[in-house]
Order: sequence, then C-alpha cells, then structure tokens
Amino acid sequence: MRIYRIDHVAQVVPDLDAQVSFLSRVFGFRPVSQWDNPAAGTKGVRLEIPGSWGHAWLVLAPSGDSSPLATWLDDHGGRPGLHHVGAEVPDLDAAIVELEERGLKVTDGVPGRWTEASLTPPEHGPGVLWRLRGPGTLAMAGDEDATPVEASDVDGPTLGIVALDHICQAFGDRDELARWYADLAGFVQVWRTADDEHPDMADLVLNVPGSSICWEVIMPRGEDSFIEKFLSRNGAAAHHVTFQVSDWDAALAACEHHGLNTFDEETGVTDGAAWKHTFVHPKQTGGVLVQLFWEQRPGVWVRSDKIPPGSR
Repeated sequence: MRIYRIDHVAQVVPDLDAQVSFLSRVFGFRPVSQWDNPAAGTKGVRLEIPGSWGHAWLVLAPSGDSSPLATWLDDHGGRPGLHHVGAEVPDLDAAIVELEERGLKVTDGVPGRWTEASLTPPEHGPGVLWRLRGPGTLAMAGDEDATPVEASDVDGPTLGIVALDHICQAFGDRDELARWYADLAGFVQVWRTADDEHPDMADLVLNVPGSSICWEVIMPRGEDSFIEKFLSRNGAAAHHVTFQVSDWDAALAACEHHGLNTFDEETGVTDGAAWKHTFVHPKQTGGVLVQLFWEQRPGVWVRSDKIPPGSR
C-alpha cells in the first residue's frame, strides 16, 4: 500500500462554530467550505492551514438524530479530540485487500470512495484512525455538498503558523512501529534521538512519501515515563500535532493575548542556528495537544543526518 499524500487532519467537537472561530482567530486558519449532512450524521468546516498547500484541517460535529460523531463524543465523555487523519491512496480496493491481509480491521465508509482503518499493528491497536480515499473527489467527511465560505478578516494577532509539520503517535517500541509503517506504506525514517538522550522517552521521525507532513513516534523509557501513562490511558493514539511558526516572540505574544498557556518550552542551538518549541494543552485547543516550534534556519530542529549508520 502507498499513500499519495495526507489530505487533512480532522477533529470532532460539540460546538462547531466556536471551534472554527477559535482556529480562525488564534491559529490563522481560513475556512474554505462548510456542510451539514444529517444523512451522514456530520456537519463541518474545512479550513486551510497557512503554508500547508494541499493539507487541510477539518472540524466536525454531530448532525441528525443518529450521528456516529455523537456516539464518538459520548464514548469520550463528551470531550472533543482528534478523530482521524485523511489520506489518498492510488488504489482504494487494493489498499483494503492489503489491510485485511495484515489483520487490520477495515470499517465501512462509502464503498468505492473511502474507508477507515487504524494502521497500527493489530496486536497493538487500535491506534490512530486513518480515513483513506482513492483518486478523485476530496469529499470523505460527509462533505459531498459542501458550499464555499467567504474569507473574513481576523482582528488581533494569530500564532503565525506557516506549516503543519508532523503528527506524533505514542507507541511502546519506536523501531517496531517504524518497521511496520515502512513495510506497510513506505514511510522513511529521517531522524531519531539517541537511546539515552532523554531520561523518559526516545523518538524518531518518519517521512510520509507524497506529503510534507511527517510522522513522529515517541516511546517510553526509564521509570515513570509520561508516555507510559499516556499509553495506559489512550493506547497507541495520536499524542500531539506540531505546527511551525514564523516568529517565536510573536507566537508567544499571541498565546498570551488569547489566554493560551504554554508549557515545557525548550530551546537549543544546532550548527549555530537556534530553535525553540513549546506546547499548548488540549483543554485550550479543542481536544488536541499542540506543539509549536520555530527554527532560525530550515532543518536545524529535525535533522536528516541524525540517524546512526545501519538504522535507516
């Protein structure tokens, strides 16, 4: 199976308008289309992510009397959160066959158009939900009859986001998951920390062929790791989503302006160029842990030469 590209990241919220307003005012996302499809049980808005051509952020909410999204929210205690990652594959039918042969559960979508599956190894699943579609229409969230949204001006500062950089998944063994993704969908390892670089975690980053969005895997190490706690609560789920900002001081000022509290800020220098990153709690972003990063020169924060020989 091959993935042409990641199309979108989708979150589910109980209040659609409030979340779209928040993402527009604070993140600088631009709504481009909207829909309300009670038959599919969903209403939503597609938003452009600055600097991420071809990638979108979808905000979904329940619609109608028997919405699967209402069930999803109920199962999550009414809390919003990341729902799925949408991606295009060259041959949907062949992808379904491949997934089923690997023991992955493929759920009903729209036959011939899209389907859903966790791509995590089945013995460790369910993990991150992927919504896969074949070539053709972008509609894969009940948005077959979406209507355009006129762009409106945003008052006040935004975070100055310039790209969706990567999605991070927690897993018990980073190398096991990296090998799985490489074999399943051709993901390529481009960066990793040394085993003992951090006392409570180790990570690596994979390129997703056809997409500028990368996939990070974090695993626990040592005693009392925060990742171990996360896995015990959530399983091999998405841990956070990372955005690049153009101006660090302006981004932090925007967070303060909008009442967003940041935590776990880290700074460093690589080859004489500075980089910085921090986090915003999911309670303030609509259920998604958000990481913000800035780098003085492209490629200093995540480096393709930080891979020991023989581990690619």
